[in-house]
Amino acid sequence: MAPVVARACRGLLDAEAVSSRRLAAGSRSVVYRVRLADGHRVVVKVYAATARRNALTEARVSTAAADFVAVPPVLAVGLVPSLGSTALITRDLGTVTLEQAVAEGRFPYRYALRRAVALLKGFHRIPAWSLPVPPRPFADHVASLARRCGSSTLLHIEPALECIASRISVRRPVWCHGDVHFGNIVISADGADHLVDFPHIWHGPPEFDLAQTLTMTNALAPDDLHAIKRHYGTPVDTGLVAALVVFHTLRCWVHSTPHPRDQQLWAARFRALAARHPELFRNPTRLTAGRTIR
Repeated sequence: MAPVVARACRGLLDAEAVSSRRLAAGSRSVVYRVRLADGHRVVVKVYAATARRNALTEARVSTAAADFVAVPPVLAVGLVPSLGSTALITRDLGTVTLEQAVAEGRFPYRYALRRAVALLKGFHRIPAWSLPVPPRPFADHVASLARRCGSSTLLHIEPALECIASRISVRRPVWCHGDVHFGNIVISADGADHLVDFPHIWHGPPEFDLAQTLTMTNALAPDDLHAIKRHYGTPVDTGLVAALVVFHTLRCWVHSTPHPRDQQLWAARFRALAARHPELFRNPTRLTAGRTIR
């Protein structure tokens, strides 16, 4: 067991951890599933010393969201004694995700998409004043992507970026989760869906989240967009969604692992979008012909 897990449970919960398993690791955080001596199970997310604000923000988001959508209850958040890192501890709701349920054939894909949209709709009801997250313009997202792939690559989606810039300012902003996909939805023992993982929260148009969900679930057919629009209920700018899907797809490609399979998957999706929405690309013929852009 990682010493940081044992110290976090002892210092923040006054409980002894008897076993742990690492679930995920990022550049500045690691997530563990932990069994305590009293038999209870918790999830411990450990943040690097430089990411303490992220831990506190994620705890506040979870607390604020709990009035509008099911989330894992926060049990504790704070500094890990003697180590300088910060831990966020939540109740463990189990191992079954919506992604697993779809893969096992328990839920049809379109039904799972409807459940994901229902969570988004609830999350978007969080009041603007309830979270101490500084405003961030969409241009920051573009600049961050440019640092990873270069401005020359962004030129390929210049029409999409222009479309986003012209439409985004007239939409009512909401708190966006920023990464809703089937793997970030945990199904508890009573069958309820719970939204997890809040480091990417952003105050922007709801289409940002809807487009991200379409992108991450590969729901890119016209029928999928119509289904999301119908299930979300309130008016959706489908033109803005399409442009944001282009942006999110390029971002996923840029951030994907260097494994050839992942690179080919996102490249194929990007080229499929160029064929379906040529008006959102600078030179769609070059892309659909299979020429590389990176």
